[in-house]
Amino acid sequence: MAGPPSAPAQELAKLLNEQAAAWTRGDLTAFCSVYAEDATFLAPSGLTKSRQAVLDRYRAKYVDKTGMGTLVLEIEETRELSADAASVVARWTLTWPDKPEASGLTLLVFKKMRDGWRIVQDASM
Repeated sequence: MAGPPSAPAQELAKLLNEQAAAWTRGDLTAFCSVYAEDATFLAPSGLTKSRQAVLDRYRAKYVDKTGMGTLVLEIEETRELSADAASVVARWTLTWPDKPEASGLTLLVFKKMRDGWRIVQDASM
C-alpha cells in the first residue's frame, strides 16, 4: 500500500496546481516562472532551450487568453531522484468552450534551487 505523499511530492503537486492556474488565467509569465533559466523543453515540434525561449514559444503559439483554454495537470507519478531532484509524470488536458479538448503526457524533471523547485527538463507530448 502506498503511504502519504512525501514532502517533495506535495510541494511539486502544489507548484503544478499553481502553474495550471496561471495558464488558465492567461498569465504565461507566471506559468513559465517555474522553469529554470537554462531549462530544456522537448515537444513533437522541436527542442527549446532556456526559460525565455520557452516563454517566447508559448507567446507565439498562444497570442491571447481565449486561445489558451483551461489547463488541468493530473500527476500520474512522482519520483524522488535525490534530496534536490525529482521527476513528475503528468497528464495535461486543455479545454475550451468552443472546440474539442486536447490532452497528452509530460515528463518534468525538477531541481530544488535556492528559490524553490524549478523545471530543468520538460518533455511534453
